[in-house]
Amino acid sequence: MKQAGEAGKPDKPDKPDKQDQQGRAVPPVQRLVGALAKARILVIEDSEDIRYLLTALLQDRYQVLAAAAGDAGLRLAQREPRPDIILLDVMMPDMDGYEVMGHLGRDSRTADIPVIFLTALDSVDEEHRGLDLGATDYVAKPISPPILLARIKLHLERSTNARRLKDLSEQLSRYLAPQVYQSLFDGSRQAEIRTQRKKLTVFFSDIKNFTESTAHWQPEEVTLLLNSYFAEMSQIAAEYGATLDKFIGDAIVIFFGDPHTLGVREDAVQCVNMAIAMQVRMSQLQARWREMGINKAFEIRIGINSGFCDVGNFGSALRMEYTIIGREVNLAARLEQAAEPGEILISSETYALVKRDVTAAARPPVQVKGFLHPIPVYVVRPDAATLQGAAQVLRCAQPGVHVEIDMASLTPAQRLDTAAQLRGMIQVLEQAAAPAALSPTIKTDSTEARWPLLVAGLDTELGLRRAMGVKSLYVSMLTRFREGRRGTPAMIRAALEAGDLKAAELLIHSLRGVAGQIGATRVPLDAGTLEQAIHEAQPRKVIEALLIPLQDSLGELIDALDRGLATVAPAP
Repeated sequence: MKQAGEAGKPDKPDKPDKQDQQGRAVPPVQRLVGALAKARILVIEDSEDIRYLLTALLQDRYQVLAAAAGDAGLRLAQREPRPDIILLDVMMPDMDGYEVMGHLGRDSRTADIPVIFLTALDSVDEEHRGLDLGATDYVAKPISPPILLARIKLHLERSTNARRLKDLSEQLSRYLAPQVYQSLFDGSRQAEIRTQRKKLTVFFSDIKNFTESTAHWQPEEVTLLLNSYFAEMSQIAAEYGATLDKFIGDAIVIFFGDPHTLGVREDAVQCVNMAIAMQVRMSQLQARWREMGINKAFEIRIGINSGFCDVGNFGSALRMEYTIIGREVNLAARLEQAAEPGEILISSETYALVKRDVTAAARPPVQVKGFLHPIPVYVVRPDAATLQGAAQVLRCAQPGVHVEIDMASLTPAQRLDTAAQLRGMIQVLEQAAAPAALSPTIKTDSTEARWPLLVAGLDTELGLRRAMGVKSLYVSMLTRFREGRRGTPAMIRAALEAGDLKAAELLIHSLRGVAGQIGATRVPLDAGTLEQAIHEAQPRKVIEALLIPLQDSLGELIDALDRGLATVAPAP
């Protein structure tokens, strides 16, 4: 029986294609795509019988993954595509559900996945503990399928709505500087007309002669080139903590010092270092554009100035913009226009702040529009190692595929995360390329068993309800219980003799859960009493005395199942 990677019942080759709402046949490949779009449920449960039941109940509605232990469940949870919801058993060997929940919550890849605890524990303290760790909900064992399905549906809908809101907020965030977006969400800033005067470092850049060079291009070609350029420069700005103000044609306006600041001097140093990184990245872009057949030698020029500016929200109650105004902003723009292609020109005010950290050479003062006197300026001189530090870029380009990974722009953690995402993409590609290789699902006999089934010590009607009324599934569960639980008392006694109370408690807990699931009457009560005694560290004589009635009730139930199941035959 397969325990992991279950994804839904495969279509048998001798069956005709399913039909859509218009009665047209749906090709197998299209059905495969639909199956892959189902919500993914990860079951982490050490009881093979409960895994079997949950997989059988869920596989028609969802993709089901199953793990028998916490560490295996964590590995499945971290894979791409990640589960949409996790059903997590509390009592498991090696790593219990609380430990698994802790690992899930500390991992950014899994922290937002809803988790429903499955447990036979009825302690309020235990429930609070799980919820405090971040669990979404509790479902008690024996599991009521209608309740479980309703809870899964509810939390999947909530998770979908949360993702929709998150996606919407992320889309809106692209119209704001990340710092402004964050300050609005954390409540430190309000969307109101308000400005303040602060000392900032202002950055302007543009591509020299871009308009003239692209005058005869198609608009789509200009858009493609500009967007690739803006994407690269914006990424660098984000890495250096800059506030990206706006794009004006092919120009970029950036500033440092609001809404967050490292200090006036540190902001200026960050700005100049960012400008150097942009010039380095531009040389890489030029190489990429040449590969695309764009042979124009595009180069950027940059102007930087530091000084007091008015910064904040300008506009009206209906439409406002977070930006900067003032003389120092205008000067940064004029310095950019005075810079040579590939040059970074900074004012004397900026140079005074960065001269201990950046190499720059004085240049004759420049006369710029709007300023009465010539402006002292300096040209930044990056060292040779910086200019030659072109990053290794991994590329794969062919029809339908375009992958480009800039190694230098990724932190070690981002590289690991990227590798994990690529492995997930490879898995999906391989599944789509070879549908027949998908893991088979757990199958149950589709024939109906003759009913009623009378077994002493068993409430068959209750057990049948807990199997969603599927008689063949219920009979399968009873058969598995009869075959798999005969030796449980001997295993419990061996664990007690070895002094391994934890193993004994887990065996009893699992027996209690499965016995309750099939509708057993005496066994869950005897198992619960024994489990409680072990949990409370009762004397050994008390524990051994309580094991006897459990052994008797379990033996009687299995004998009754031997007789009752022998009378069950498939319906004609």
